[in-house]
Amino acid sequence: MNVLLFGLIAEKAGAHSMVMEASSTAELRVMLASRINGLDKLSYAIAVDRQVVKDDVPLMGAEEIAVLPPFAGG
Repeated sequence: MNVLLFGLIAEKAGAHSMVMEASSTAELRVMLASRINGLDKLSYAIAVDRQVVKDDVPLMGAEEIAVLPPFAGG
């Protein structure tokens, strides 16, 4: 699946997207942390098909995945 990266996370990864395979968002978080140095120290959200998910969600591989840095402002 294509994982879109934004903001500081894209800067740390040196790319705006990565191709990865994961069966759930929890597995994806582990894989991202192993590939992006320092990601485990950041607060970030994962959106699946443009919906931010907080719990572990199963992934089939065709979803649009975005990794979003924390947002500021009001």
